[in-house]
Amino acid sequence: MDEREELKVPKNVSPIPQNKPATPSDLSGVVEIGAALAIISLAAFLVLVGAMPERACVWLAAAMLMALVWLSWKRFDGGRHPCFLFMGMLLVFQGGRLVASLTGIAKHPMDIVVATTAPIQVSRSIAEATLLIVVLSGILVYAPCRLGYRPALFRAGTEVRWLPALYALILLTFPFAFCKNWLYFSFIRAHGGYLAVYTDNAAILASAGTLVRAVALVSSTALLTAYVFERRPKRIALLLALYFAVSTLDLLIGFRGKFFAELLGLWYLHKLKTGKRFNLTALALAAAAISLVAVAVAAIRQEQSIQLLSPLGFLAQQGVSLNVTEMAIALHHTFAPYGLRYLWGGFIYSIVRPPLTPQHQLWTTELTLYLNPVAQELGFGTASTYLAELYLAGGTAAVVLGSLAVGWTLHGVHQASRRAWGAVLLAFVLPSLIYLPRLEMLGPLAALVKASASLLAIAVFVACFEAARGMLRRAAGFHRPQWPAAEG
Repeated sequence: MDEREELKVPKNVSPIPQNKPATPSDLSGVVEIGAALAIISLAAFLVLVGAMPERACVWLAAAMLMALVWLSWKRFDGGRHPCFLFMGMLLVFQGGRLVASLTGIAKHPMDIVVATTAPIQVSRSIAEATLLIVVLSGILVYAPCRLGYRPALFRAGTEVRWLPALYALILLTFPFAFCKNWLYFSFIRAHGGYLAVYTDNAAILASAGTLVRAVALVSSTALLTAYVFERRPKRIALLLALYFAVSTLDLLIGFRGKFFAELLGLWYLHKLKTGKRFNLTALALAAAAISLVAVAVAAIRQEQSIQLLSPLGFLAQQGVSLNVTEMAIALHHTFAPYGLRYLWGGFIYSIVRPPLTPQHQLWTTELTLYLNPVAQELGFGTASTYLAELYLAGGTAAVVLGSLAVGWTLHGVHQASRRAWGAVLLAFVLPSLIYLPRLEMLGPLAALVKASASLLAIAVFVACFEAARGMLRRAAGFHRPQWPAAEG
């Protein structure tokens, strides 16, 4: 490999201390977390005694969620930690309506508007409890990441010897990946648009066939693995072009969340390999562009005219996931007996196709059926959220423990991403991890399970490819070249 063509690490990026023990920066991390918990505890006390109105809770929750985003960018060297992207998603999906309400765009941010024909008001106590739980979860996710933070930088070393095998596999399997998405797109456009994903899912899967789907999964896994190990900018550009050729069809089908979460994951991997910070101006421009594209995609997938929204209007629209958390708290006594089933259903039905009527298996299905049975029958619904599933499984205690688990997971994959296996692990679980504010609690585990089978197939192919290449080299009298070791 020609070293002159590699990605360059900026000179102002300090060396990564591989063996230095993590410290909380002279107790500043402890002070930050302690202060945040003190504020939320005081707010909970004031709510309990009736001294804090709902509007003040909205302002406090919005301010603290925005503060967590800023702290995640500031304390993690310009957002060089998955926690930063998670906090951004938490602000958008759980706090979007709160932020929009500060400017008057969402006048009643706590009203239930998801899957309903008319807004539904909830009691003040439910609204306040929801806001406090969302903020508490954000603090508890941030805490393990902040206290154990060390910068991470990944530079592929001897792993680059696997790239020829990965490129050979991509060459063989990429046509299947594109074919699968094209067949899905054609079928969905011919059968009523995006709603066919829910009303006729079996037929959509059958339109591509089992073999094509399996090979396509191997292709996408090989492409992402090659992106992790590749150093050369031109080759990285080629991999991104192939990625967009396939994922753009996902976007046109209507899978906006999947597309944008994976795009953020690729962006983060680039930062991991170069050691660069996230530029807040670039992020703001990207967010504005995403809002416009998302509105256009929504119009295409629902076959409606495009309704232009301001960025704050888009934020209010995406913030309806707060309603999912809200209803889990409001209906806790009704649906808590099935809380553990919802956790399991969210995991297993992310891997296999769910039955047509998964009774007491999926919180999203139960919620839509409760709020609007007609909409559920027609295929309309809402996404889940880790907060709702945790609360139904065990109340506030489950939210506390689950949020700490999410924080430790983010911390763990960040620490592991210095090594080849950790960077690959991060590549596959990061999109679902940062999407948890609008995803089932065990969604990242399901993503890892699905990727594992493909990674095993790739490992077998790479081993066979290397063995065959070694035999050919020995037969021709050549010797294996010495690949450069990882720097730092």
